[in-house]
Amino acid sequence: MKKTRIFSTMLATVICMASLPAINVFAANQQRTTTLDLTVAGFQNDQKNEDEGWSWDADTLTLTLDNVDFSTGNKSSIKVDGLKSTTILFKGENKLESSATIISRTDRGSKDTGLTLKGEAKESKLSLVEKDNSPSMDQPNITFESGTVDIQGGAAIALYTIKVMEAAVNIDTTMADPEDGWNDGLYANGSIEIYGGEVNVKAGRIGLFVVGIGAPEPKTGLRIEGGKLDLEGGLADVYLGSGNVKNGIISAGDITLKGKKGIFLYDCEKCEITGGTFHVDECDDPFMAHKDSSGVFEIADADYTKVDKAEEAAKALNKDNYVDFTAVEKALEAIDRTKNLTQQSDVDKMAKDINDAVEALVYKSADYTELDKAEKAAKALNKDDYEDFSEVEKALAAIDRTKNITEQADVDAMVKAINDAVANLVKKTPASSQPDSVSSSDASSDTSSSASDSSASDSSSSDSKATGSKSDSSSKAASSASNTNPSTGVAGGAFALALLSGAAVVMAKKKK
Repeated sequence: MKKTRIFSTMLATVICMASLPAINVFAANQQRTTTLDLTVAGFQNDQKNEDEGWSWDADTLTLTLDNVDFSTGNKSSIKVDGLKSTTILFKGENKLESSATIISRTDRGSKDTGLTLKGEAKESKLSLVEKDNSPSMDQPNITFESGTVDIQGGAAIALYTIKVMEAAVNIDTTMADPEDGWNDGLYANGSIEIYGGEVNVKAGRIGLFVVGIGAPEPKTGLRIEGGKLDLEGGLADVYLGSGNVKNGIISAGDITLKGKKGIFLYDCEKCEITGGTFHVDECDDPFMAHKDSSGVFEIADADYTKVDKAEEAAKALNKDNYVDFTAVEKALEAIDRTKNLTQQSDVDKMAKDINDAVEALVYKSADYTELDKAEKAAKALNKDDYEDFSEVEKALAAIDRTKNITEQADVDAMVKAINDAVANLVKKTPASSQPDSVSSSDASSDTSSSASDSSASDSSSSDSKATGSKSDSSSKAASSASNTNPSTGVAGGAFALALLSGAAVVMAKKKK
């Protein structure tokens, strides 16, 4: 029973431990304190040390470092054969520290051999810490292929060529003794070639030093075709030639020069700059040649595409449409078309100044004179005098006084809407009043009586002219009496009838 309880307790403990996050107890490799010498006989075959975190592939001449920690005192951390092409592949974070040259070689060297540093990923890091006055590396050729390489203490030196492909190379040699000459950044007797990646150098003497001896391509000492460079050297950021003549070609890249002297031509024919973006605000003399040198800079013209576009757009504007156009005019006057490619930032600023000035322009207000008149006239009307005043009210409510001079048509449309609404107004009909004239039936009776009297008068006229004359006088008298007061009603009609009857009696007596 007791054994069963013990077993159960152990099982529960195992289950609990299995549920915890995994812990790599081998995360910190054993520190190596002696030189890893790849030139000795044993390395003709594969080698491996899991405790220290490294392995060697004899067929491919590849040394793999996986989170190693080498601290080798006054001896090199790694030694390679100068007549072979060796690759160091690094994973995770690796540190090599020494008071001597950290990655050294045999005394022999060839222009076709050398060392390639390759990170498994961009985040993979190889740190070289040189603690005395020695180079961090000394190889026939050095290629920084990928990953991140941090160098502190001494320059990386190559007999022939140093290449940077897609790696990030960070170098600080300001702590090295300037009297020993190893406080440069990248130092190549032949050439330095940068095709991509990043190169950040802070050097006590020279950032990129192309000496001019034994280059595979004797006329090209510096070649920059891409990448991002941030260089700061106590003497110069880039130094071309101190032995054989070496030239420079820069066709691309984002280059920042921060030293007192930028690119310095000493014993050099020319530095040809056909491309790239330069930042030289922190550099006193970005491009200069030694006073005894015939070296020159051949620099392409700056790219004015952005300036041309900004200028064209600004000149297409009507200055009379704006409150103040002077800032645009000043920006256009400041265009300087004498700049070269290394002054591209100045040209880009010209384009920016023009665009900023245009962006800050303020339109004049539209003309609201006619709208003010239309609004005043409409508001002077009494809405109660009209059958429907709503269209006028809508037109007034639609008034927008935020329009600028380019929107004058909108303001004119507001004026028309108000005026049209007012023109279409219909006044209300006034209330009808009771007339004081006779009724229509009375008027009809009067008309019938007049017609009868007129017929009798005509008949009497045919019997006698004399009688007709008197009859006419009687008719005129009756008519005159009727016209004098056309609204006398029944009384007036009766009076006219009496006159006509009297005239008829007189005529009858005379006829007898």
